[in-house]
Amino acid sequence: MERFNPDAARGRDTEFSRGEDIYSRYLGDAENQPNPCLAPLIKPPFHAIELVLSDLGTAAGLRTDLHCRVLDISGEPIAGLYAIGNDMQSIWRGNYPGPGITLGPALAFGYIAACHVAGNGG
Repeated sequence: MERFNPDAARGRDTEFSRGEDIYSRYLGDAENQPNPCLAPLIKPPFHAIELVLSDLGTAAGLRTDLHCRVLDISGEPIAGLYAIGNDMQSIWRGNYPGPGITLGPALAFGYIAACHVAGNGG
């Protein structure tokens, strides 16, 4: 607190560089200045948690077939169970090319699943 609060008030995180890049600032609170990613911690109680880094989306979701039906351990479709978006195994196989990359597959596979459910192919 002795180091963080003065840094936050100045808008500069000398320990972890939070809010130093355009991507971080875009995700922050634009109304909080001088750094949208930092603000002094003033009113207790304060709590701490350990955060473990990971990608922004999952890459180990449920296995699906070409109709987005979830597959059981033997590779057979589970009747009535579909998965799309971050719930299905990523087509990127653990890579994350950039922000929003899960949106296109979610829309495309959502359409495929909906068509299959409706009996219109997919």
